[in-house]
Amino acid sequence: MKKIFIAIIFAALFSSVGRSQTKTHFEYPTAPDSLATLQEKTSYIVLRFWDKADMKKLLNDTLAFNEAFADYVSFIPYASADSVKKSIINLTSRYKNDAKSTLKIVKAAEKNLFSAEAPFWADEQYMLFTKAALSNKKISAKDKTHYLNHVKMLNGSQVGSTALPMTYTTRHGAVHQLYDQPGEFTLLYIHGPECKDCDMISLRLETDFAVNSLSKNGTLKIVDIYTGTPDENWKKSVEKYPYEWEAGTSDDIGEYIDVRNLPAMYLLDKDRKIILRDMNINQALSMASAIYKQQQKQQ
Repeated sequence: MKKIFIAIIFAALFSSVGRSQTKTHFEYPTAPDSLATLQEKTSYIVLRFWDKADMKKLLNDTLAFNEAFADYVSFIPYASADSVKKSIINLTSRYKNDAKSTLKIVKAAEKNLFSAEAPFWADEQYMLFTKAALSNKKISAKDKTHYLNHVKMLNGSQVGSTALPMTYTTRHGAVHQLYDQPGEFTLLYIHGPECKDCDMISLRLETDFAVNSLSKNGTLKIVDIYTGTPDENWKKSVEKYPYEWEAGTSDDIGEYIDVRNLPAMYLLDKDRKIILRDMNINQALSMASAIYKQQQKQQ
């Protein structure tokens, strides 16, 4: 029964590949029936995906390559991490002396694994592709800077990492630094104009007993960053924020911390190390409640 279930999943996965074209641009590998699990089958395909491709011809046809690359990455979530890493290294190492081909591959990886339009985000795998661009001596400094900034941002957005220094502008026009804000903990709350639930999120933060108590005694600093235009509506909306909160705008904060999925909440410690990320409002309030209760026990 398990083998039948795996076969159904695998068939559904393969049926979605090449959906944008009537046929693939080269013959894709077929996993042998002796491989029992979905991970084994997809790992087999990922490792051999490009074997029958005329890479010179394919890389000269941007549309065809991009379609094939999109099919390739569709197997990544199901394959083993080791097989994916080996596959990426094998692909990129073939073009370590070819700047044009390397950039085409890395740009396809950016579109499919990192960008807002990507079907899913795979930061660890994307950084393997960027490594190929950064280590290629024939790629320009300008192109390398683009990918180096992505790597810095991603590395500075992980739990356990120290957040990169970032600035924002308050409603009074003053430029403030995140690192200048006091507090044992910092709740960095980032949102944009498209957010429909952010008014309710802000209201729940404003009215929460634990959040207010921690804000008032200096334990928790709320830093609210808006990524949209600081118009009069925004200025009026932040006027009612508690005195202890810090509110500002920044149109380039995405260069320093991951804001691909807004609203975004990060909990930082006093050294600006990231303790938690990708929190929703319920998790943020639970976190504040836990800190408050622990603080009360110690008194």
